[in-house]
Amino acid sequence: MHILRIALAVLALALTGCGAARTAAPDTRYYTLEYDPPAVSGERAQAVVSVSRFGVAPEYNTAKIVYRDLSFGRQEYHYHQWRSAPQILATDYLRRDMLASGLFLAVSGPGSTLPATHRVEGMVEEWLEVDGQDRWLATAELTVTLLDLRAAAAPDMVLFQRTSRGSEPSAKKNPGSVVEAMSRVMRTLSGQIIADVHAAVGN
Repeated sequence: MHILRIALAVLALALTGCGAARTAAPDTRYYTLEYDPPAVSGERAQAVVSVSRFGVAPEYNTAKIVYRDLSFGRQEYHYHQWRSAPQILATDYLRRDMLASGLFLAVSGPGSTLPATHRVEGMVEEWLEVDGQDRWLATAELTVTLLDLRAAAAPDMVLFQRTSRGSEPSAKKNPGSVVEAMSRVMRTLSGQIIADVHAAVGN
């Protein structure tokens, strides 16, 4: 009887282990943008630009990769996520790219105490994977406002407010390829924003 009890206990443990193995969740994959800063030509402007933390539309305020698989539908991958939320990625990469351009005296990010002549504020309107029958797209839309901090009155502070949108096809229908495509989207949008800011502060 004692041996039978031991055998039953061992069998129960084995079955429990098999069940756990079958239901174990897959590892979460984390992604970030990877691209070389865009090349933007021009003479250095006598401007110190601060880049404020961007806002984000509510449906994209998540580190999970959001995708649209049908009209009006928004889904999220449970095991594929951005390393940081879209508004953080957009802010940090734009700041990095503006600094790398060499077109400004200095570029600072959120939390900096460096006095600035101009400030860039932004909003992530879209940041998602769009699934089509033939191909998947990475799509982003950014609204950027440039402020002249030397102006005395609020209306004179706003130099421009513009919305830029970009899409790039992914090489394959999987989240990793979409992230690669989103990197190309952000590089293009960043280059456009830098050129716009440089043109405005140079006047």
